[in-house]
Amino acid sequence: MKLPFARLLLAAAVCCAVAACALPKLPKWSLRKPVPKATPIRFPKEDPSDPKGKRRQIGKVLLVNSEAGFVLVEIRGAMPPEPGLALKCFREGVDSGVLTVSGERQGTHIIADIVTGTPHKGDLVFK
Repeated sequence: MKLPFARLLLAAAVCCAVAACALPKLPKWSLRKPVPKATPIRFPKEDPSDPKGKRRQIGKVLLVNSEAGFVLVEIRGAMPPEPGLALKCFREGVDSGVLTVSGERQGTHIIADIVTGTPHKGDLVFK
């Protein structure tokens, strides 16, 4: 009597396994919720010549073309400045020039036109 019960149990297990294989697969997004990516927080460096802390460092001058009147600025931050925005250059805490952001940009680099002063390579750029 035990033999037919074992066959019945085996047949039921095979039927369940075959039925489970025939079910459509669930999409991955339905199984688990995505984990949000961590975003790093970067605090701007303060300008020592501005006691109230209104200015914010956004980058550094990498290249100066005084004949054509522009500089190449490396931006340090997520949001690059909008075209037409005025920027100030400082060298060792002293104002070295005023720049205007042009429309050309690539990655973390922007081009800014020299309005006044004589900026040099390595000058800090503030918004």
